[in-house]
Amino acid sequence: MKKKVITIVSIAVAIALIAVIVLFSVNSCGKDAAETDINLDIDLGNKPELKALFPNSGYSDRQMNDDVNAKLIEELTGYKVTYSQLPAVEPFTQLNTNLISREPFNLMKLTRSQFNTLIAQDALTDLTPAIEKFGPHLKEAISDESWGVVTVDGKIYGIPERASSDNIEKPIVFRQDWLDKLNLRMPTTKEEFRNVLVQLKAEYGKDNPAFYPLTFDKFSPLLYAVSPAFGIYSDWQEYDGQVKYYFEAPGMKDYMDFMGELYRDGLIDLEVDTNDAAKAINKFAKGEAGAIATSLWSVPAIVESLKANGVFDDAQAQAGLSNYLGYLRGLKNPDGEYRCFRNGGYSYITAVPFYMAENAGYVVDWLDQKLTDEEGAYNFRSIVLGTEGVHYNYSAKDDSYSPIEANFGEKDTASFYLTGSNENVYTKYWLARVKKNAEMYRAWNLLMKDADEVGVYSVVNFAPPLAVYSEKSATIEQNAMDAVFVMLRTDKSGTNYQAKLTAWKNDSGAAVTEEINTWYQSAK
Repeated sequence: MKKKVITIVSIAVAIALIAVIVLFSVNSCGKDAAETDINLDIDLGNKPELKALFPNSGYSDRQMNDDVNAKLIEELTGYKVTYSQLPAVEPFTQLNTNLISREPFNLMKLTRSQFNTLIAQDALTDLTPAIEKFGPHLKEAISDESWGVVTVDGKIYGIPERASSDNIEKPIVFRQDWLDKLNLRMPTTKEEFRNVLVQLKAEYGKDNPAFYPLTFDKFSPLLYAVSPAFGIYSDWQEYDGQVKYYFEAPGMKDYMDFMGELYRDGLIDLEVDTNDAAKAINKFAKGEAGAIATSLWSVPAIVESLKANGVFDDAQAQAGLSNYLGYLRGLKNPDGEYRCFRNGGYSYITAVPFYMAENAGYVVDWLDQKLTDEEGAYNFRSIVLGTEGVHYNYSAKDDSYSPIEANFGEKDTASFYLTGSNENVYTKYWLARVKKNAEMYRAWNLLMKDADEVGVYSVVNFAPPLAVYSEKSATIEQNAMDAVFVMLRTDKSGTNYQAKLTAWKNDSGAAVTEEINTWYQSAK
C-alpha cells in the first residue's frame, strides 16, 4: 500500500505552532508500472473549470481573478481558471492545511523550496504520462536542464518556470562622474579596487565624516564583484572536483582578510550589517558612498534616488547615464581571467496534488497552451507582451521588442499568471520590459557582455530536489552570513575563520555539502 505523507509545519491557532504528521493512504495497491492515477482518456473539447492555488501577489483574490491578463489567458486557452492565493505570512502552514483537508485545487504554483518539501513527503502527482500525451509544446519550450530540476527517479513532478534571463546581476555600481574627475578607470584587480576606494575617500571624505567609499546591505555577505579575485564566483561551486559552499571555499579566508582590511581602514560603510537595500541606496544617492554593491534590479531605484538628490534630471536620465554610473561585474581571478556569478534559476514550479491526479491531463493541456508560441498561436507572447501596436512594437531589423508605455502597464501583472516559461523566446520578450528603464537596459547589456564565456552558475541551480539541502539551506546560509559579518566588523580579518568554518560544518554545513556532492558526482 502506497502512502502519501504530509507534514504540518504549523497550524494557525492563536496560541502556538504545532507540528503534526498526517498520513494519507491512496488506493494504489497492486498497480503495475504502466498504470497511473491520471485519466488519459479525456475530451479536450469539454474543458472543466480549473482551480489554482498561487503565491501571494499583494492583490486580493478578486483582483487577480478580474485582471485583464487572467481574462486573456482564458480567451487563449478556453479554460476558466479560478485563482486563490496563499497568505503572505506563513504560506507553507496554509499550504499544508489545504493539502491535509484535500482542498480541490487542480494545480499549485509553488516556490522551489515548497516543491522540494512536498516531493520529500510524496504529496505530488507524477505528471510524466500527461506530459507525454498532452504537453508537446511543454517538451519543446523547456530545456532538459530545467526538466532535471523537477525529475525524481525518472518521473516529472512539476513544470519549472525558469527565470526570464540567466543574468549577471550582482555588480558594484560606481559614481562614474567621480571616477572621471579623479582620472580613475574601473578597477580590474583587487589592488586597483582598493586604490579606487582610497582615492574616493581622500577626495570625497575629506569634508564629509559620514563618507565611506563602499556600501552594501546586510544581505550581501559575499560581494560577487569582489570575490572572483579570490577564485569565488558562486555560492555553490566546484573546486578540484568537490562542490563547496562559498563559506568553505579555498579563497574565503583571504577574502575575509581583504575585506576586513578595507573595513579597518574606513573604506567600507560601518553599518553594512544593519543596512537594508533602501538605506544603502540612499547613502549612495546622498553622496555618502561612491560605490554600492547591489543588484541589477536596484538600478531604477538608484536612478530615482540620484535624481531626487539633484545629481541629474529626468531628461539626462532618459538620454543615458554613462557619464554618471559605471558597473563592475567582477574583478580578475588569480589567473588574470574574468569570471563572475551568473544567476540561473527557477521562480516557481507548478504541480498537481496527488489527490487531484485524475484531471491532471486538463491541467497539462492548459499549461501547454500557455507556452505555445508558433505561427497562428503566439499565446506565450500575448501573455507576456500583449498585442503588437497596442502594448509593444516589433523591430524586424534587430528582432527586438519595445514597450508602448501608454499601454504596457496592462502587462505589469502578467508574470503572476505564468506557470512555466517558454525558454526559447522568454529573454527576447522580457527585454521589452527592461527597456522601460533606459539605465537598467544599459546596465543589463554591459553586465551581460560575453556572459556565456565569463558567467559561472551555482551548482545547485539545476539540482533535483535534495532532502537535506531543502531542509537546511536556510540554516547554513544564515550561519555563514552571521559569521562573515562578525569577521568583518568585530575581527576585521579572517583570523577566526577556521573556528567559524568548523562551527558552520557542525551545524548542518557538512551534511548539506555531502548530499550535494553525492548528487553531483552521480550526475557527471
